[in-house]
Amino acid sequence: MTFKDNLRRFLKEPLVHFLIAGALVFWLMSGRPPDLGERRIVVNERVAGAIAQRFHDSFRRLPSQDELDGLIRDYVQDQVYYREALALGLDQNDEVVVRRMRRKMEGLAVADAEAATPSDKDLQALIDKDPARYAEDPRTTFQQVYLGADTPENRAQADIKLKQLRAGQSASGVPAPLPARLDGASASEISGMFGDEFTLSLRNQPTGQWLGPLASGLGLHLVRVDNRAAPAPPSLATVRQRVENDWRAAAVAKSRDESYARILKGYDVVIELEK
Repeated sequence: MTFKDNLRRFLKEPLVHFLIAGALVFWLMSGRPPDLGERRIVVNERVAGAIAQRFHDSFRRLPSQDELDGLIRDYVQDQVYYREALALGLDQNDEVVVRRMRRKMEGLAVADAEAATPSDKDLQALIDKDPARYAEDPRTTFQQVYLGADTPENRAQADIKLKQLRAGQSASGVPAPLPARLDGASASEISGMFGDEFTLSLRNQPTGQWLGPLASGLGLHLVRVDNRAAPAPPSLATVRQRVENDWRAAAVAKSRDESYARILKGYDVVIELEK
């Protein structure tokens, strides 16, 4: 039996009807007439069903009779206070209320866009428009000699050892838990070992010669980039989620802007500022 079937049977119980009626009596005892437009609060099967649905969404079960009674009392109390607050104008010039109502209106405007499913053609068009955004990182093969912490002494040693390396001689570094060579490493892999600053510096270095010193989170390095492989063109199969996220964000923004533009046409906006 589905949730709706259980809920429908639940709401047909005589005791539930009694509780709803009791909640209405409880409200009527406040002295408010029940038929004055906005002062009429109706708790029918639809309202009670929505209340029970919210409870079920939170707790994954239907409320008990006592729980539903309390939830209906809370609903009536919310409505009473809300309507009294509106009657007193407490919503006027309240930035929190204004912002919340704006978010609700924007939520209504973009609901369809958020639920829409793009076609493969739509997604491929985004990739074709900006392939660099979705391309994988270039793969870099390089060697490095670690010189230790970034100190004046080690920088002086860097100049000496750099000349040795450029002359084809060997130059030893300081022992460290770092590979002397990385083959075909991505930017994220390099950053994980050497840090973002080193990775950005490495990206701009020419290939085939010893350079440095380059700074990392550990200190100074002499580096030789042997090869930098250009990334393969992005394919929809590998970047679908990223592209779909971008497509939906653009669709939501467009829907929100178009909705606002339509509504704004119905208003006469006057900005009066003293110059």
